[in-house]
Amino acid sequence: MKLRLVLILLLFAASVGILVWLYCAATRAPRAPQVSPWTETLADLDACCRRKHVKSVQYDKFAAIAVGESRPDAERLFRAMAFSERLQEHHCAQAILHLGGSYTPPVRIVLFGGTTDGNLERSIFHELRSLGERHGAEIDRAMRKNNRYAARLLARAAAADRRNAALLEHCRRTGKDHPDSCRFLVCPGCGNIYAAGDPDPYCPFCLTRSERFVRFE
Repeated sequence: MKLRLVLILLLFAASVGILVWLYCAATRAPRAPQVSPWTETLADLDACCRRKHVKSVQYDKFAAIAVGESRPDAERLFRAMAFSERLQEHHCAQAILHLGGSYTPPVRIVLFGGTTDGNLERSIFHELRSLGERHGAEIDRAMRKNNRYAARLLARAAAADRRNAALLEHCRRTGKDHPDSCRFLVCPGCGNIYAAGDPDPYCPFCLTRSERFVRFE
């Protein structure tokens, strides 16, 4: 008799405990979702990746147009820049993965045609406008978060945009009647472009040995 009473009390206590737990679970305020500390930086890296992807595809098209117009100087420059942009896209995409994000390249890309001279003008305008719109804000955001890894990649990407504008301007200024002397080397580590000739023994940005540079000639 006593054993039965003890069992009844235990079952009652267990039932009360379950009811209390269910009530607390139902009335507990939902937890706020955890926000990644790298949200802004991931968005900036993703935007950089997309810019680089679109430009690499566009520069490949401009290179093909230059071939049809027998403009080897512009064709080599566009091919070198397309290769450099793809490298930088890859590095920024890797950074996104390391920071816990994901990257999907854009699928639909609107490409421009036209003549090589027009494409040089269009590319210079696009590079300078893109730099002017950003003003290095994405680099500043990464530094404020103390993410020097992302800041370094974004700084390299911005430096590449400015360098591309200078190379494009030089190619546009010399024109198609200038002797064909343009040859380029691209560092496979960071995408830095050199005028071929006597390159540094190492890339000043990532210390890749010059023997590994990819030639466009």
